[in-house]
Amino acid sequence: MLLGASGLFPFSFLVVASVLCLLLGFLFLRRRFSSVSVFGCVAMVAACRYVAGAGIPSDVEVRQLSPALPLYGVELIGRIATQPVYYAYRDSGRGSWVFPFECEGLNLSGEWRRRSGRVQVRIGGAPPDLDIAFDDRLLLSGQLRKRRYPGGEPIEMAVQSMAWEELSGPRRYYPRVWGQALRERVAESLSKGIGRYPSQLAVYKALLLGYRKAVPSAINEQFSRTGTMHIFAISGLHVGMAGLFLTIVLQSIGVPRNWWGVWLLPLLLLYVVSTGMKSSALRAVTMASVYFLAPLFRRQPDVSVSIAFALILLLGFHPAEILSAGFIFSFIVVSFIVMGFSVVPEGFVYRGRGWLNGAWAYVASLGITSVAAFIASMPLTSLYFATFSPVSLFGNLIVVPLTFCIVLCGWLSIVLPVASEVFNYAALAFIDGLLGSTGWLAQLPGACWSVARPPLLASFLWYAGWILLLVHARNRDQRKVAAFLLLLALATALAPVILPG
Repeated sequence: MLLGASGLFPFSFLVVASVLCLLLGFLFLRRRFSSVSVFGCVAMVAACRYVAGAGIPSDVEVRQLSPALPLYGVELIGRIATQPVYYAYRDSGRGSWVFPFECEGLNLSGEWRRRSGRVQVRIGGAPPDLDIAFDDRLLLSGQLRKRRYPGGEPIEMAVQSMAWEELSGPRRYYPRVWGQALRERVAESLSKGIGRYPSQLAVYKALLLGYRKAVPSAINEQFSRTGTMHIFAISGLHVGMAGLFLTIVLQSIGVPRNWWGVWLLPLLLLYVVSTGMKSSALRAVTMASVYFLAPLFRRQPDVSVSIAFALILLLGFHPAEILSAGFIFSFIVVSFIVMGFSVVPEGFVYRGRGWLNGAWAYVASLGITSVAAFIASMPLTSLYFATFSPVSLFGNLIVVPLTFCIVLCGWLSIVLPVASEVFNYAALAFIDGLLGSTGWLAQLPGACWSVARPPLLASFLWYAGWILLLVHARNRDQRKVAAFLLLLALATALAPVILPG
C-alpha cells in the first residue's frame, strides 16, 4: 500500500505486475522462488487497493473543489458526522459551533449537484444552546474555504448563526446514533458527584469515552511533554477492561467459553462506535474478536495472528489509514510489545502463585511494556512531532497503572449506577495523582527536547535492527548485524545535527 501511496506507478502497471507475480508463482510452484512471487503478488494487490480506494478523488467528491477555493454563496446538504463542539468567545456570550459534516449535495451558482466527502463546518456568532446534534440533517449556506484552524477536515465551511436550517433529526435505526446516545448517558453517569471539578472530569471522560477536545490545553501540554499522550487513545486497555467485565457477566450466567466471542463482538463494537471508532479502538476490538472467536473454530488463540488480521481487515476497508499517524503508532507499538514479551523467558515474569509473585509479574510486565513502547514510539514521535521525551520511559511506569485504576473505577461506575458517586470520587483521587505526577515530570529539566525530524532511512534502520534482534537473531553474528543496524540508524539520525553542512 505504501507503494501505491507513493504515486510512482499507475494503476495499470500495478495490475500487470500483480498478474505477472501470480503467474511466476504458479510456474515455480514447488520451488523456493514461488513464495517470493506470492508475496510480491500480495504487495501489488495491496498497492492496487490503495490506488483504487484512496487515490485521485472522483468528480463527485467535495475535495475536488479544493483548487477553486474560496467559494462564496455555497449551499450544502448533509448530516453532522460527530457530536458538535462549542467554543465560546472571550468578549461575549456567543461562540462557534464546530463539527465535521458529511455532504450529500452542493448548490453552486443555482445548480444542485450530488457531492460526497466531509467538510469542517464552523457556525460563528452562535448561542451556546443551539439546537443541533449528531446525525441531524441540515441545509447550510456560507463560504467554502481551505481550513484556517488546526485539526479537522482540510476544507472548511464558514456559516453565520442564522444561515442554516434543520431538515430532519437523527436517523432512528442507525448504530452510530445508538452509540452516541449511549455515550451521552454514560457521560452523565461519570459526572455524578464530581461536576465541580471540570478539569478532572474532562480527563475522566477523555479516558473512558474519548471526549478529548474538552481537556484543557495545559493538561494536554504536560502529557505531551512527558510522552504519555497515548493514554487518551481508546485502545487495548479500554477495550480489554470492557471485555473483562463482559466475560465476568458471561461466565456468571453460564455461557460456554467457546461462545464468549459471539456475545463479546457486538457489545465491544457498540462500545467502539460510541467512542468515535478511532484506529486504535478498531484495532483493539478486531484483535479481541479474533482472539475470543478462535476457540469457536477449534483454533488456539494467537496474538500475532490477531494483529495481522486486524491490520489486513482495517486496511482493506480504509486503505488511506496506512498514512495515518494514529494507525501507524497503534500497530507498531502493539507489535513491539508482543515482540518484547516473546523474547523474555516466561520464568522471569511468572514465578508461581502467591501475592508476592503476582506483584512481581505485574511490575515486570509493566516494565517490559514500557520499554517496548518507548523503543517503538521514539522514531515516530521524532518524525511526526519533532520531539523527544526521555522521561516517557519512567512516566509510563506511573501513568499506566493510574490509568488502569481510573478506567476500572469508570467501568464500575457505569455497571453499578447505584454507587456511581463512590466510584467517581475514587477515580477523582487517581486522576489527581495522574495530573500531579505528569505535571512534576513535565517540569523536570530536559523532560522534552525539540529535535530535528530524522530521515526516513534512520527510522527504517532502527525498526529493522530491533526486529532482527527480537525475532530472528539466533547467534552472535546475527546479533552483531542487528547492533550494527541500530548504530547506523542512530548515526543517520544524528548526522544532520553533528554535520549540518
